[in-house]
Amino acid sequence: MKYLDDVKVIKDNDEYKKEGVYLGMVGTIIFAEIRYNSFHVAFNTNNEKSLYKTCCIKIEDLQLVKDNDSSDEIILEDLPKHNPNWWCKVENGYILNLKGERKNKIPHNYDS
Repeated sequence: MKYLDDVKVIKDNDEYKKEGVYLGMVGTIIFAEIRYNSFHVAFNTNNEKSLYKTCCIKIEDLQLVKDNDSSDEIILEDLPKHNPNWWCKVENGYILNLKGERKNKIPHNYDS
């Protein structure tokens, strides 16, 4: 999972519900808050007032629906100060920065 990928919410959470986000909703990753093991996801509201709503969702509560082929170069361009040390994607259960360094030690255990 990475910037601009489509993801589905796979767990209910009271914090998400407060934001109007529920189990089964599909949205697009618009920002990585990897230091908190989460992604900001935009969801289409089909509402004339606002086209989408965003919610910060834990990585373990998301499932990849569609890989939208964002290259590392595209991700790097959108990072503050274009710093490859900033965590920005999840591959094979590991949180990685653009240098390939892992944040978590145990795959799929994002707090390890």
